[in-house]
Amino acid sequence: MIREIVIARKYGFCMGVKRAIKIAEKTASETDTPVTILNEIVHNESVVEAFRKKGIGQSFSVHDVESGTLIISAHGVEPGIKQAAINQGLTVVDATCPLVRNIYKIIQGIIPEGYYLIHFSDRDHDETKGVVGHAPDRITVVSSISELDKYPSWAKRKLGLSVQTTSQIEDFKAFKEAARAKWPHIKTFDTICAATNQLQSAVHEMAPLVDMILVVGSKTSANSKRLARISQSLCGRGKLIGSDEDIREEWFAFDSDSISRVGVTAGASTPDFLVEAVIKRLNKLSGGTARLIRLAGDRDKKEGRIIDS
Repeated sequence: MIREIVIARKYGFCMGVKRAIKIAEKTASETDTPVTILNEIVHNESVVEAFRKKGIGQSFSVHDVESGTLIISAHGVEPGIKQAAINQGLTVVDATCPLVRNIYKIIQGIIPEGYYLIHFSDRDHDETKGVVGHAPDRITVVSSISELDKYPSWAKRKLGLSVQTTSQIEDFKAFKEAARAKWPHIKTFDTICAATNQLQSAVHEMAPLVDMILVVGSKTSANSKRLARISQSLCGRGKLIGSDEDIREEWFAFDSDSISRVGVTAGASTPDFLVEAVIKRLNKLSGGTARLIRLAGDRDKKEGRIIDS
């Protein structure tokens, strides 16, 4: 039986997501011409659907957008796509996260100096495609330590190492050590964003206190999926749910004492209303008796304390 619901000290929207949503809303409110978002503004179905209901279009190809304004999502794009949009007469509004742009700046700084960049990331992620597009002949995407065996020693080649902003911190730490062992001369750029660090650290902090962790986020969200994997590895019961509707009563029914404390967190592109709905559903499943515990942190300015709501 659920007796306590524990809320992570850090969860939900990051700076880049908030900024992208604000830019899209402002852009749509200030023009009478069609507004289209390229790809998903952020990786969350509820946010994407909210923009559709406001009449804001969505396209996965710039060539399908006939007129008006094109908004680049928080994940960014390769330079050629932006130029293609401009050539088509579209007004381009760039909502790329500043921390993703930072990777672009690194590329623009080291490639002219003769560097070849190893980028540790998910190959099919929108952010990765944008990064690689800035120097496709000088960037190699590597997703695991085992892939390093495919590459030569490159003793005389200038090498750089960057990482997807939402990568799992421990994974990158291990990869960085392996890369340095293979290429002692590699220059490392730790481009994991602060929000990713905070979200993952909050799960590490919460895991020993709970019997299960529910991560609220979309299956298309890389950082949400990683939070779920971390939760699973730490407490043995980590589940990724899109909303309160994904919660199954049987998760808590098979043994009344096995899951008494349920932790709740959310990915960086998950709006608060989805988290609130999950908390309400868990409370309902407890018969309205569950005690709500918030792990104090950024939202309370009292790092490290446990406070009751």
